Amino acid sequence: MPLNIRIGLYMALITGMLTILVGAMSGVTPVVILYRTLVSLVLFAVLGYSSVQFAERYFRDKLNETGTKGKHLDVVSPDEHGDKIPAPEFKPLNPEQLENITLTQK
Repeated sequence: MPLNIRIGLYMALITGMLTILVGAMSGVTPVVILYRTLVSLVLFAVLGYSSVQFAERYFRDKLNETGTKGKHLDVVSPDEHGDKIPAPEFKPLNPEQLENITLTQK
């Protein structure tokens, strides 16, 4: 089930239950409670669906604006051009390098 339909359905059900609860506590007739519940179900289902549609469209446009910035780079494997990547030179740890190491404790 899509997100906009699900949110509209949840809003309508919560509002319908609250309408029934308030109607029962106020002591109105069952016909009035039924009428108010139906109106609130339809109203909030449409309102929830349309608000999620608007939010999706708004955020999709915002994400597309920020996603197009930057520079496009072509990544090429070194095997295709015959280039060789030099192997990094191994340097063992010596006493001069120990002075540059800082210890942190938690």
